[in-house]
Amino acid sequence: MELKLKINSKNTFPKGGIFIKSTSAEVWLHEIQNIGLTLDSIKVFPIPGVRANELFGCLIVFNQNKSKIADIGKNNFYQLVENKLFIPENTLVTPELTEEEWHKLFSEEYYFLHPEIGLIELKEEVNWLDLLHLPNLKQIEITEPSKTVLIPQFITSMRIEVDQEKILEGIENPVSEEEMIEKLPFNMQKLLNGNNREMDKFLAYLEKNPEMAMKLAIPLDTLGTGRGGNGGSFSFNTGIGGLYNFSWIHRFLANLSSGDSSTGFFRYGFVLLFVVLARSCKGSELKLSLPSILVFIGIVIFVIFMISLWAGSQSGSSGSSGGGAFLIDSNRFSTLQSRYEKLAEDYIARGQYEKASHIYLKLLKNNHKAASVLEDGKLYREAGAIYLKYLQNKNKAAECYEKGHAYSEAIVLYKELNENEKVGDLYLILRNKSEANTYFNIVIEEYKTNFQYVKASLVYKNKIGDITEAQELLLQGWKTNKDAGKCLNNYFANCKSAEELSLAITAIYKEEVSEANAAVFLHLLKHEFTKHEELEKSIRNIAYEIAADRIGRNPDVASELVHFNKNNKLLLKDAMKYKLKMKK
Repeated sequence: MELKLKINSKNTFPKGGIFIKSTSAEVWLHEIQNIGLTLDSIKVFPIPGVRANELFGCLIVFNQNKSKIADIGKNNFYQLVENKLFIPENTLVTPELTEEEWHKLFSEEYYFLHPEIGLIELKEEVNWLDLLHLPNLKQIEITEPSKTVLIPQFITSMRIEVDQEKILEGIENPVSEEEMIEKLPFNMQKLLNGNNREMDKFLAYLEKNPEMAMKLAIPLDTLGTGRGGNGGSFSFNTGIGGLYNFSWIHRFLANLSSGDSSTGFFRYGFVLLFVVLARSCKGSELKLSLPSILVFIGIVIFVIFMISLWAGSQSGSSGSSGGGAFLIDSNRFSTLQSRYEKLAEDYIARGQYEKASHIYLKLLKNNHKAASVLEDGKLYREAGAIYLKYLQNKNKAAECYEKGHAYSEAIVLYKELNENEKVGDLYLILRNKSEANTYFNIVIEEYKTNFQYVKASLVYKNKIGDITEAQELLLQGWKTNKDAGKCLNNYFANCKSAEELSLAITAIYKEEVSEANAAVFLHLLKHEFTKHEELEKSIRNIAYEIAADRIGRNPDVASELVHFNKNNKLLLKDAMKYKLKMKK
């Protein structure tokens, strides 16, 4: 029997092989790699040439079901006839044979119809181990480089680590210790003890050298010069030994100790009197009545008052350079206060907010003003540190840390304040979505406990990004009649397309609308009716059905239909006539 090939416009049989025309096995491997095949997934048969011991090329046989080959380059596909004979593309083999004839005439091996020498039986596959020679492996020692610092291509988030102690150090002590203070025209110790004459010298010096206020750091409340502060603490018991515990007395005694010999008698006499009375009463363990205690306190206060008057007259009239008065007089106090305030205002005008804050904090003892000055100057981290340490205002401190990008410190404070949604927001800024979702879920549970389904759904939608859960919560609010109208309104608003909105309205109308909520549902339909023109007909029909069910019990429902037929003036008249008729 003679088999012949005949040209055809298309392939009649499935592709089962690829023919590579080359005498080099190296070329075969390159082509197989370029096609994207692996040696363990194919069979390769050599094709002999016209002369003996010469090669014409190779045939690649692949699995027709598993292999999806798109580009074979300059090579050619071959058709596989009855899983026996390989013939070129766009050809037919004649004469046509039955399946029985194919199995009878050909053995179990593949056959290849060679274009030059005819039919060839493919018995032996290419043995790649005989053709490939692996290179000799060398024992080499690999030195791994150190891990490099990863430089990101873009910044996803930014935060600033805050050292609160370091920040406060810069505000509390803006002048370095290296700036030595030269000889001063006043006695610093006497000034700190409240001596009026030394205060006059200091005010004159301050007028010429206002910057020295920053270096000297003499606060208004030094030894009682601050007004309205240093309140006493009191404790009472049945024994005279526990009768008093006045902190202001201790301060007064300290003031008495810094004077000259001319007042020593009164000062030490007072101390001796006070100690003798206390010890004698304590040693005898007297049990005094309340009137006796009050009399004793009155005597002590009178003695203190008389000695204070004498000491003040001595300091003011004689001009003694010795110990100062217990309190700076009001005029000097006001002058010093106004000088400090003026200096702070000058620093603010020049944009030196830290120096101004130092004056308010350390000299004027106005902690709130010190923090607000820094906040106004957009020094948020510094302001946050003062709000936290001196004012114990965690809310303001957290706000300032947040504005200053100190998110870690702000998160700690918001956690203490149970501001869970704020914590979640800051974790989102830091690209820590898992932690953010943890705190958002806490917020959602709190809202659900209070039946605030709309707020809970907004957290799901806008913060977590889960619109499905948001819709479930809104639907739950509608079903349980907890702010039902707002819940369903938001539910419809979350529908992105007209088709989705149509399905939502129909489903809720069929399953979730009852006599109790039909009026609310009809009211909401008026808003949805104007959104999409293609939904007007279906929404109008639903409105008609709801009105038909309720109009017998509530004639006013007829007026609701006007919203679904705004161009129909007859309907408006008919509705009014119907309502009047039913009322009569």
